Amino acid sequence: MSQKISSFHFCTSTLPTEHKKVAWRDVMHPFYQTSNLTPEQAQGANVEDANVEDATFEAKVSGYFFKNFLCINAGATPQKYYSNTERALKSGYDGVIVKLILDGYCDFSGDGSSIRNGAGGITILDMSREVTGITPIIDTISLVIPRDVISKYGINIEGLHLQTLDQASVMTRLLVNHLRMLRQEAQYITQNEISDVSKLTIELVISALQNHIKTAVLTPPRSDNYLLFKIKEYICANIQSVDFNVADICTKYNISRAKLYRITAALGGVANFIRKQRLHHAYHLLCSNEETKPQISTIAFQSGFKSLSNFSLLFKEEFGVSPSESIHLTNTYKMVDLNDPNEQPTANSLLISAWLNRVLLQK
Repeated sequence: MSQKISSFHFCTSTLPTEHKKVAWRDVMHPFYQTSNLTPEQAQGANVEDANVEDATFEAKVSGYFFKNFLCINAGATPQKYYSNTERALKSGYDGVIVKLILDGYCDFSGDGSSIRNGAGGITILDMSREVTGITPIIDTISLVIPRDVISKYGINIEGLHLQTLDQASVMTRLLVNHLRMLRQEAQYITQNEISDVSKLTIELVISALQNHIKTAVLTPPRSDNYLLFKIKEYICANIQSVDFNVADICTKYNISRAKLYRITAALGGVANFIRKQRLHHAYHLLCSNEETKPQISTIAFQSGFKSLSNFSLLFKEEFGVSPSESIHLTNTYKMVDLNDPNEQPTANSLLISAWLNRVLLQK
């Protein structure tokens, strides 16, 4: 029998924001910071229980790994979630989110714009842009697609941020129906079928976006972050080189070290960002080569580290496990109760992080 598509499925039920387990909300959706609604936000969102700030936060999330995108099914109680350029850059996840709301609605705002998207609507979110979402109880399907998968079709992702696709358009309706069917059938898709399903899904997304662009008023791309994202792409493309350094970036973009340090402050510093990208690249290689039992020294060198001892130390600091321990982590996830003290929170969060990095950082 053919192996089924890789998946994850977990749930969380946390106490109010002051409770120590609130950190799990970042695991629930690593692209956003999530919190309960305040009474004022609940009133604005027409949530009946104005005491939601003191209520239990619950969410159920499942997802599937396709060739060039991540499909996430998420249902949650009233919440506020937000992100911005700095968070997107530090997370390493960069692309577009195609969000279909099946039940409930979401009030989106960011960069001076605000919209409400309800059941049956698809909203486009640029992961590098500011966004805040306020929702009542909600059920959604989201495609997370790497930036280069979309941009190679000549589509301006930044201009599509916070755009809701026209539900009267046949291409939008086809995409909505496809996403519903994708949720229903994903558990039965085999590894041999992933490529064809991925291709069809991306083609539908591109067609719907191109059709929307013909009639929509798009926001112009922002020039202030353009160089920063180009530098980030250049770093990610060269992290396997042990000789890659800050001077290479300055030469590539004809800028001084002072300017480079200033504009990469959002990355946590250019040297720190390069180091984190090397570590995440190594983690991806280790987790995806369990059967071949890779040599850790080889992985360290392939990720741009000259010293094995330094690599092992930094790896443990970054991920909480040693390189040898990470080899045994797989990319298929069990049902996880994030509040069960018997669960292994570090391992579970690392599994999800590694899996998402594999989707979004693959070339």
